[in-house]
Amino acid sequence: MATEGIVTGSRQKRLTRFVDMWAAPGLNPTNIEILSKLKSAEDRQFSQNMSVTGKGFEEDRQEHKREENVLFGIRHDVWRPSKEVREKTLVALQKKVAKESRQKKAKARDAGDGELDQMVVEDGFDTSPVTANDIDKSRLVIKMFRNTATRIRWQGTIEELSVREIQNSLGSRRALASFAVILADYEHLILIQENRRLFRIPPSYSFSFYQPKTDRMWYVDMDCHWVSLGIDYTIRAQGRQIGKIDGKLVALGADSRIHVMEPCLAEDEQFMDLLSLFASSIGYHREIHDHIRQRVRNVKTGRSVHFVEDEEMWLLKNPRRIAR
Repeated sequence: MATEGIVTGSRQKRLTRFVDMWAAPGLNPTNIEILSKLKSAEDRQFSQNMSVTGKGFEEDRQEHKREENVLFGIRHDVWRPSKEVREKTLVALQKKVAKESRQKKAKARDAGDGELDQMVVEDGFDTSPVTANDIDKSRLVIKMFRNTATRIRWQGTIEELSVREIQNSLGSRRALASFAVILADYEHLILIQENRRLFRIPPSYSFSFYQPKTDRMWYVDMDCHWVSLGIDYTIRAQGRQIGKIDGKLVALGADSRIHVMEPCLAEDEQFMDLLSLFASSIGYHREIHDHIRQRVRNVKTGRSVHFVEDEEMWLLKNPRRIAR
């Protein structure tokens, strides 16, 4: 059976992607074998701090065929940093604050006692001691790997942008998630942003995708259904429905099936990889929103101990700095 493109009018045989995310990655019996294979692979994108958290399949539902072709790995060291990591970060923070405080006081003494008193009054909102539990380093990073009989190769990464989340959530007064997606052999950074719409409670996300093959920019939005069996999203491009993410009702993890009815995009491996990475993150969205609300509260009370990783800071840099 062929599917006709809604935007371009072209036709294709209907194929789907199935994303199978595990509820407990470390306990899955296949994880040990895959983990060993990944850590010995040539691709260094899989670090020692990652765990395999799911698989992806290409499906031909007309011919009842399914082929496993991708693996998903989560960086557990940044998603759930250990107490030891938070304590080390706290010690580094205390040393930095003590050094800055000595420098400020020395500068204030040179200027006079009055300025020193004023500086102490302006120093922060919440003066209660900071503990290791206050250290905020949690951030979602999921990587996707192409799995073949001969090799395992990095295919893409979806990363939570915690700085943009705080910025947008403070401005909209609602917890809004933000993600960056980096794809193999793709020159552009893709930003997936949760949006706030009037009178709409279920989440809505949007992004733009440049397709080099057609030299075309696609504007895509994904709306979570109000009522559904599982977590379902409608996918629209240029304002017209082109597919859906169909979440399974009965699953140990957040499993979902991706349908794209626009052949121009369904045949684009990078676009399907992009949707697969987003689908792999859906099961973590509730916890991400909890983190955002806590961070916003901490910022408002002056007790923000949010650490931005170097990897995230790199994504926030001016992309034109290299050309100068």
